[in-house]
Amino acid sequence: MRNYELYFIINPELTAEKTDKLIDNIQQAISHNLHVKDIQVQKEGVKKLAYPIKKQWTGFYVSFIFDVADKDTININTIEKVLNLETNIVRHLIINLDHFNKLKSKENLNKTDIKDHREFNKGKKKNKCFVKHLGLKDFDYKDIEFLNQFTSPYAKIFSSSKTGTSAKYQRKLSKAIKRARHMALMPFTTKHFN
Repeated sequence: MRNYELYFIINPELTAEKTDKLIDNIQQAISHNLHVKDIQVQKEGVKKLAYPIKKQWTGFYVSFIFDVADKDTININTIEKVLNLETNIVRHLIINLDHFNKLKSKENLNKTDIKDHREFNKGKKKNKCFVKHLGLKDFDYKDIEFLNQFTSPYAKIFSSSKTGTSAKYQRKLSKAIKRARHMALMPFTTKHFN
């Protein structure tokens, strides 16, 4: 069994009935094509987007978490097609959570008052890896408050020499920031800052 997350944004102009019907249709498509019995649905509601998508500044965020048998993982592409054909789904992202969950279970977080890499490396000649100090193993792309400290005021991702992050964690950090940008949780440019 593999654990997947489907995170998508629905057009906010839909009525509550149509939104619920669309969510049910996607749930049925997942159940039918991937033979999934239990789907955890989390409706996050209408949120402000970091940048406009199809001239919309808000979107209705929904998250599905489900387990798929190894033999059915090949059918993930059919779910992608269903989502691409649905005009009221503005953006979507399907992620295999197995690796993420495995690393998160191994985390041994250190208790510290320092919450920012700038504060951690202040006054040091050589930057140390802030992520290792915290005891993190992987990053959640939905944790915008944490990820924002690794981007400049101009929305550029800081290099590892600036943050002191090791190459391994810098790649994971960049991946999480790019996922957050894709889902309009973080802006690509300063043009979209409030």
